Amino acid sequence: MELLLGQSRIWWPMVGEGRTLISCGIKTMERSGNYLIWLQKGEMLLKPHSRVQVFEGAEDNLPDRDALRAALTIRQLAEGLTADDLLLVLISGGGSALLPAPIPPVTLEEKQTLTRLLAARGATIQELNTIRKALSQLKGGGLAQAAYPAQVVSLILSDVVGDPVEVIASGPTVASSHSVQDCLHILNRYGLRAALPRSVKTVLSRADSDPHGPHTCGHVLNVIIGSNVLALAEAQRQAEALGYQAVVLSAAMQGWGTPAAHRDDRYQCHGHPPLVPAASVMA
Repeated sequence: MELLLGQSRIWWPMVGEGRTLISCGIKTMERSGNYLIWLQKGEMLLKPHSRVQVFEGAEDNLPDRDALRAALTIRQLAEGLTADDLLLVLISGGGSALLPAPIPPVTLEEKQTLTRLLAARGATIQELNTIRKALSQLKGGGLAQAAYPAQVVSLILSDVVGDPVEVIASGPTVASSHSVQDCLHILNRYGLRAALPRSVKTVLSRADSDPHGPHTCGHVLNVIIGSNVLALAEAQRQAEALGYQAVVLSAAMQGWGTPAAHRDDRYQCHGHPPLVPAASVMA
């Protein structure tokens, strides 16, 4: 995926899932006439003779062999870049499962099993991604590190409350702030530390003794281009343009919806019947 711009080459790997990001990526490539690598599970229809290159995988939001092949292709592309290149990465939810590249000797199957066990025992997305990053060549800033010395611009659609860029898709272009002790704390919490495969213990012990410490991503610009907060702000603006007195009730709701989420909140917001039509917005 190469786009010539002056003396620089721009490369476009797009990591994630969702029709919105797919549409953005294809439209971008149609305008530039250049290649695209994409990771997406499900059916993908392209025009005849399209130069868009598609990889599909991670069915049921679990890493698989197809996603592994795609991840290794992206890593190979990144490692071939120079200081004259710009790597443009588009990221959306689902990127954690779609970009699996376990650090040897950890196998894909071992990482799959650990992910399933953590999820089954109630681990949060933040906890899952902390473990994923520690065992990955590309997560936790690994993709950005592989692309160095090229400049990296990452455009991110957030699916995590609060928009922590190192958590979204496990942060392939964001240096991880978590330590091995953080990982061990999570594994202890869910009773999995004693049952860890030898390969996982080996990788964690290597990271703990790395004399260089965690890498940095000073050559990277990460930009949130879509999020819960941005969507709510636009919904409020549109409601007000229609004459409603709109109030954003929350941008941090998590879990399953309940009937309470659909009740009339006008009196709670205003303390009295509003003088203009009211709209409450939450997500």
